[in-house]
Amino acid sequence: MDIRNPYEVAAAIAELNVWDKVAAHNWALVPQTSEEPYIVSAGPEKDREKGPVVGRLLLFPGLENFRNFAITRQMPDFGVWMSPLEFRHWEVIAVKNAPAEIFGYLPGYVPQPPTDADREFLAPLLYESLGVLMRIEEDPQLPLRYLEKEHALFARKEVVDGVWQDGPLRMPADGEVKFVERVSLDTAKCRLAANLPVVAEEKWEVDFVMVPAYHTREARPRFLYVFAAVDAATGARAMWLKISVGGTDAALKALWEGHAARLMEAMLRLGRAPGEIHVRSGRMARFLRPLCMHVPFKLVHHARLGAFDAALRHAASTNSF
Repeated sequence: MDIRNPYEVAAAIAELNVWDKVAAHNWALVPQTSEEPYIVSAGPEKDREKGPVVGRLLLFPGLENFRNFAITRQMPDFGVWMSPLEFRHWEVIAVKNAPAEIFGYLPGYVPQPPTDADREFLAPLLYESLGVLMRIEEDPQLPLRYLEKEHALFARKEVVDGVWQDGPLRMPADGEVKFVERVSLDTAKCRLAANLPVVAEEKWEVDFVMVPAYHTREARPRFLYVFAAVDAATGARAMWLKISVGGTDAALKALWEGHAARLMEAMLRLGRAPGEIHVRSGRMARFLRPLCMHVPFKLVHHARLGAFDAALRHAASTNSF
């Protein structure tokens, strides 16, 4: 195995096949060349008996980044991340009867394999992860070494070039996790919207979705997102916006914070507001609620949005996004 080749190291990780033994553990890697530690999470693929993927090893730069990912696993409506695709991280994917794959993820961007520079940086991280996986196989309590007494993650730290040693990575102090969301609406437009006629019998289904099959044509392509309002009875588009965003958590958050203003613009353009707006997530309800203070529609939570999903299927089948 060439330890300078991340794909050969990834193949060794996949061949080790200890996904079940490490599923409950996280550990940290602290390279000299990075401003942020990397938090590693690994485990088996949920549907590995049916699909080609056996397991995944994920490396998240930054404690806050990983914390947000971990919270969304328990509280799907927390923050602004709808999918693991929207978290900054690297991922090793173990595939049945095929070489292991490696992809890098940024919010809003199509996952990409590592560049030559990425490969040079990733190789030692994956090699250290391989070593931790092998040690956990022999000592399942290894990742818990510093947890109870020091409230710290088990970490491998690069003390000098290429020399790593065990040590604790201190976790932030316990406390309430605060994720501040600011939804701003133009005062003059709010006054106009407040005077719109509200059509009581009209209902809109509103959602914001990533369309993975469509992306921009750039050196690093960005995913297509659609923010739309569809008439629940007829399926007609009341609003249909194609959006792309990329690069940072802040950019994704700013996009969500603008949804109420976009929906208000649609109402002003149509000259009316619906009596009800149906959404299927607490996240969407949370970001649209400030608009309810100015336009008296009823915000309703539904598990399914049939008209919206039908409109998406039609757009995909007719290439009419």
